[in-house]
Amino acid sequence: LNQFLARRLIERSRVAETLGEWRGAEAIDHEALEQVLLRVSEMVCELPQLREMDINPIIVDAHGAVAVDARVVIDNAPAGTHDYSHLAILPYPARYQQRWPLRGGGEYTIRPIRPDDAQMLQELVQNLSPESRYFRFVSSLKELPPAMLSRLTLIDYDREMALVAVHRQPDPDRPGEDHEIERVVGVSRYVTNPDKTSCEFSLVVADDFNGKGLGSRLMLSIMEEARDKGLTEIEGLVLANNPGMLKLMKSLGFAIKRFADDPDFMLVTHTL
Repeated sequence: LNQFLARRLIERSRVAETLGEWRGAEAIDHEALEQVLLRVSEMVCELPQLREMDINPIIVDAHGAVAVDARVVIDNAPAGTHDYSHLAILPYPARYQQRWPLRGGGEYTIRPIRPDDAQMLQELVQNLSPESRYFRFVSSLKELPPAMLSRLTLIDYDREMALVAVHRQPDPDRPGEDHEIERVVGVSRYVTNPDKTSCEFSLVVADDFNGKGLGSRLMLSIMEEARDKGLTEIEGLVLANNPGMLKLMKSLGFAIKRFADDPDFMLVTHTL
């Protein structure tokens, strides 16, 4: 689970309407309930010997959540669990996190995407210009549908990777205070092709961060990660009327040619 999915689960439950202000009672602490679901999900990941869990009841109010009673069934952990072999999706690859200076001052962090980045990714897409959204998604969508947002943030790190550029900046809702918030200002990703030797990439950078070196760094970082996974070629489709992306690809040494199946696209490739 991620926070976005946990919130959706709560919203779809039969008790959802009673979790706000209800018959004179205050609204519950929604974040506390979300954290219960997230921690249970984390236990499933970290404890392969866990077989069943029943927490009943959980009392939630405006001050938090308390598990009144619980039943847990465990079994012997299978061999080789140190590598998360009981999971369908590998754990978070923190080793790919790096800090980089931002052209014009400041710095940003490039790291693998996490499930709880869903809201920041949605905000990135919502704040893109219509042209930038079309260049990235070849669609007039204004925001990512829930299923797509989940798919882009809850990834299988073994066969794909997404790197986000995160910038810390003052909180616009608390002017004058020494308080910062994180903002995703760019994303590069690849998905391994069926041949298991090449991959297809995508890239998007926030409009107000264009020209600051993020696109180049995100591409170089995702290429390095793909090389580390043993892939030998990276490729992508770029709209022929997207001169900014084509210029970036040329500067990074990509070969550029017409895409035979659709004249609206250019095929860009680079040997890793």
